[in-house]
Amino acid sequence: MKKTTVKPKPTSEKLLEEAKKMMEREGRKGWDFAKKTLLQQKTRNPQLKEALNYAAELPDYFRPAIVSFCCKAVGGNAEVTIPCGASFVLLAKAIGMHDDIIDNLKIRNKRPTLFGKFGKETALIISDILMFKAFTLMRKNADVGVSQQTTTKILEAIDKFWFEQSESEILELQSRRKTDITPQECLAKIKMRACELETIARAGGILGNDSEKEVEALANYGRLLGTASILRDELIDMLEPDVLHHRIKHESLPLPLVYALQNASASSKITPVIFKKQLSNKDMRTISKITDNIGGISYVAKHIKNTIQEACAQIDIFDSKTKELKITARSLLIHSAE
Repeated sequence: MKKTTVKPKPTSEKLLEEAKKMMEREGRKGWDFAKKTLLQQKTRNPQLKEALNYAAELPDYFRPAIVSFCCKAVGGNAEVTIPCGASFVLLAKAIGMHDDIIDNLKIRNKRPTLFGKFGKETALIISDILMFKAFTLMRKNADVGVSQQTTTKILEAIDKFWFEQSESEILELQSRRKTDITPQECLAKIKMRACELETIARAGGILGNDSEKEVEALANYGRLLGTASILRDELIDMLEPDVLHHRIKHESLPLPLVYALQNASASSKITPVIFKKQLSNKDMRTISKITDNIGGISYVAKHIKNTIQEACAQIDIFDSKTKELKITARSLLIHSAE
């Protein structure tokens, strides 16, 4: 009797690596277009040129790839998504620079942010340049055969996203240093922030087919994917002392910590630490441990799992055309053992 070999399910780490490679393949053209747009800008000012080059150093394959995957899911041609994907890259970088200034974030992933390297004034100027160039790139849609009517629909979606994103930022500011925020309020704010990926997915659907039912399914997927991605960051922030320290001092508290603070016993131990003038890495480890023991980490991990399942269910109507989109969603899973 032939022995049956059961293939082990890939871990989230392996899935994440697979997704990253997939994103780079699919999103490279959109990123290259965005990068070229920045680097070909002529200027006689050395500092401005250096800052533009710095803004173009970190690639963003993710956003162009999602536009492309969503376009192909409804039978469209990925080539028509390149200008739009590049535009979303520049918009995201511009918004990110604004966020870094608001959050006083000078280092991210052990690398100076543009704000940290060049200062607030230069970062604001560069973000303005990126923002205007992002909208200018939308004119390039015509070069790949996209109608003005289609471009207008995408711009209308961006307009809605821009306001919702700004509204969520206001809520972020109002949540700073507050220990009485509920998990439900925090989740609502996170879902608002996920509007960017809804818009990116919606744009892909509009470029590919523009069937209302299919576009809405992709938009729902995008909102859920964005939510899962932010939830994942919320969880990881709890496990990195430097990041957690910055969140406590300058931003809103991560969702696992918000959950833990609902417990009176945990709150009595965590709150005095949060409001200390000086916080140490030991304090961060103490907060993380209490949060984990009270169930804050598992609470968010469960929300990530449920959100990913819901995201994949939204695109079941496309049969086999959404393999990449499902891999992208599932790569965000975090297993308890990890």
